[in-house]
Amino acid sequence: MKKNIVFVFAAIVFIAFFLPWISVGTGSAVGKLTKVIQGEEKQAQFMSISGFQVPVMANSKESKLMITVIKIFQPGITNADKKSYLIWVIPLMAIIMSLAARFFNNKWVHLAIAIIGVLIFVGAVFKIATTDLDKAVMRVNIEFGLWLVFIGYLGIGILSVVEFLRLFKAKAGSA
Repeated sequence: MKKNIVFVFAAIVFIAFFLPWISVGTGSAVGKLTKVIQGEEKQAQFMSISGFQVPVMANSKESKLMITVIKIFQPGITNADKKSYLIWVIPLMAIIMSLAARFFNNKWVHLAIAIIGVLIFVGAVFKIATTDLDKAVMRVNIEFGLWLVFIGYLGIGILSVVEFLRLFKAKAGSA
């Protein structure tokens, strides 16, 4: 049963890859400047971007916008347009992890999957929590799709911890 639930979490990551991850709009300073110039503060127009769209946008006419967003999360990045294709590893890795959890009944495989899943969750949440998403010119909001990706990886990690412990106890009980 637990091994089938891992597939559900992998499916969540895969589906969430196509859902909006972030929305990008004008920052608070731009809104205040508009208020000074025009006498009214306009509501920011937000554009939603999914994980799938990141490399597409980074390598198209909207590349300046997408590369600016990427640099908010990774300020020192170079060749962001080409490196943006690595984001497609996210759903692929979830599928590979779920297949490994399903077909390898080895406690060390489950421990590795657990560590990867939990580290992805903790690392990503920490990065978002410590990144200033309200820049002067641009405001970035984290959308539900990205949180689903993190929850999916956390779920895979937790289920792999449970399976690791079960296999560890079974091995200790038979020794």
